[in-house]
Amino acid sequence: MSLDDVLFTLFRHKRLVLAFCCLGVAGAAVARMLCPPLYVSEAKLMVHYVLESRGVSPGSPEAENIKQIDPGALAIIAQEVEILTSSDVIAQAVDTVGPERILARVGGGKDRYSAFGVVSSGLLVTPPRNSVITVSFKHRDPEIAKSVLSAIIQAYILKNRAVHEGIGELDESYRQQTEQMRKKLATTEEELKRLKRDANVLFLDDAKRSYQEEISKATGDLLDAQRELAEQRAILGRSAPEVRAGGATNAPDEVVPSDKLGEYGDIAGELDSLRRHERELLRSYKEAHPEVQTVHAQIEKLTAQKADLERAFPALAHLALGGVHGGTNAFGGDVGDRLARIPGLEARVSALGTILSNIEAQASQVMEVEPRIAEVERRRNEEQKSYEFLLKSLERTQNRASANSGEANGISTVENPTPPGLDDRKARKRMGAVFAGCLGLGVGLAFLIDFVLDRSLKRPLEVERHLRLPVFLTIPDTAWARKRGSRRKDGRTATGTEAGRRAGEAGREEIVQWKPDADMQAHVDGLRERLMTYFEVNNLNLKKPKLVALTGCSEGAGVSTLASGLAATLSKTGDGNVLLVDMNGEHGMAHSFYQGKPGCGLSAALEPEARADAQVQENLYLASLRDGPGQSLAKAMPTRFSHLVPKLKASDYDYIIFDMPPVSPASATPRLASYMDIVLLVLEAEKTKQHSAVRASALMRESRANVAAVLNKQRSYVPAGLSQDT
Repeated sequence: MSLDDVLFTLFRHKRLVLAFCCLGVAGAAVARMLCPPLYVSEAKLMVHYVLESRGVSPGSPEAENIKQIDPGALAIIAQEVEILTSSDVIAQAVDTVGPERILARVGGGKDRYSAFGVVSSGLLVTPPRNSVITVSFKHRDPEIAKSVLSAIIQAYILKNRAVHEGIGELDESYRQQTEQMRKKLATTEEELKRLKRDANVLFLDDAKRSYQEEISKATGDLLDAQRELAEQRAILGRSAPEVRAGGATNAPDEVVPSDKLGEYGDIAGELDSLRRHERELLRSYKEAHPEVQTVHAQIEKLTAQKADLERAFPALAHLALGGVHGGTNAFGGDVGDRLARIPGLEARVSALGTILSNIEAQASQVMEVEPRIAEVERRRNEEQKSYEFLLKSLERTQNRASANSGEANGISTVENPTPPGLDDRKARKRMGAVFAGCLGLGVGLAFLIDFVLDRSLKRPLEVERHLRLPVFLTIPDTAWARKRGSRRKDGRTATGTEAGRRAGEAGREEIVQWKPDADMQAHVDGLRERLMTYFEVNNLNLKKPKLVALTGCSEGAGVSTLASGLAATLSKTGDGNVLLVDMNGEHGMAHSFYQGKPGCGLSAALEPEARADAQVQENLYLASLRDGPGQSLAKAMPTRFSHLVPKLKASDYDYIIFDMPPVSPASATPRLASYMDIVLLVLEAEKTKQHSAVRASALMRESRANVAAVLNKQRSYVPAGLSQDT
């Protein structure tokens, strides 16, 4: 592939390439918007290979901090770079700045690991020169870029001291111990809560004091109830839960149920009330009065019920007597009330006993769990003291590291983080890559079309390269050239090239008119000069007649037009005659010149006395291989042409131009080409395929014909100053 091939392909598909260029520009703009340039802040750190020890005695405490380092300190610098880019330093910087601030311009969120990835990807350590390490950080937010770099340097200095002086190891040890003790203390606290929850106490001493007070109060209430119950029974003459007959020494020892006592007391009380009412009535009425009689009947009835109870329970009679002896005038008064209070007092004593039992059971449970609670509390207090001690130790270690945070053993800050600046190098590279990719795709597609998909012949160089044929003439496509300058108006006269195309498209059913314009006439004249030069160079200029054949690979290549034009222009040179032979006789059509005068058969045209009908203008004659109408020459043409060859060679024409059918394995053109002095293979640029032209050239070489090429309708895309085809 030569430079001319590249230029031709690029200029031929310039619209495609320009379209992909525009696409590349748009893609670069989109890439710029989607991935804007980052802000970068830089800082410089110096690694001292040998610390100054001036004024420090070898045995002094300061001498322990003096660190002699190998002058070949590349390994030391590499170690410092590893510390600077370590995950501990980056994680500390992330915690210092805050994940939410770091991720605010890159998607948002508070994920610490995502922020770690952003910082890690934006951190860049330049290979050190001498003893200076250049570190930079890139971010979309300029403030974050500087803040994160400052945090990284601060974390690096702390990490450097931790690594070289052991502060970090001690700090990490205290951290681990503190974390372990914190977890142990949390476990003990949980166990203590569980024990108190099971015992239903919050504070053990308060619970014990509360239970003691409740037990004392319940015991006092129970004793009071029992004492009152005993008093009531003593008044009634009984001390047991059931009343016994004991009012008299001679009374039988018999138990009286409580309900009977109550019923007996009710009867006695009601009887006493009726008697008082009867006495009041007798003051006003006589015994025969009905109301007095009614009360008297009720008294008798209740007296009978009382007598029945006394007979059933003789102790009741003694109890009644005891009540009388105790100062009451009847059993109902105070004795009835006391008998009614006995069941309530018994229920109260029973309830107070139950309450006291429950309180004692709960207090007993607390007393059982008290030793375990005390043990867990003692262990918790010890763990709390240890945890506080570790916290203070860790705080002292951190304060020690913070006190020396601005210094590091063998490290000094040469340049603090610079104000953030816009770093668009990567953005420009990305935009350039997008543009170059689109442009490369367009150029690649152009070359794919020209060298793979479209395998037609387009330029003289391709004809010489693929067909190994000399190119006599390259005729441009004048119609295409005019369309590039301005649109061709309707009704404008077609050029000779356009006429040839129309003749091919119409299947040679219309007569080809040779009416060339100035451009086409110049190209035909040039073909004439090349042909005459060829004959002179090959010592054929004196040969008469000179047989010239024009053929093509397909219809529409402009063969007939060029044959007509060549015959016409040759007839104007010298005094010789020119004969144009139409060998496309299958359709029975002949060429026509100017006035449209048809020619005659080839046999007649070769006879001097009979060729008057073949003359169409001065020195120009037109003939067809057929002699009469309706004669088919498809099979007889090669044989008949062989018989006419002697006449052709003996004729007095200077040039005989043959318009032959297209070359194909089935046509007679390759065989007839062997009789010609030269055969011009007319190729239509960008239409004639390489394989068709190669096959046609090979067929004519097999017949040992002298073949030259004419590239017709070529389109020139490359400017004249750059093209080698001009």
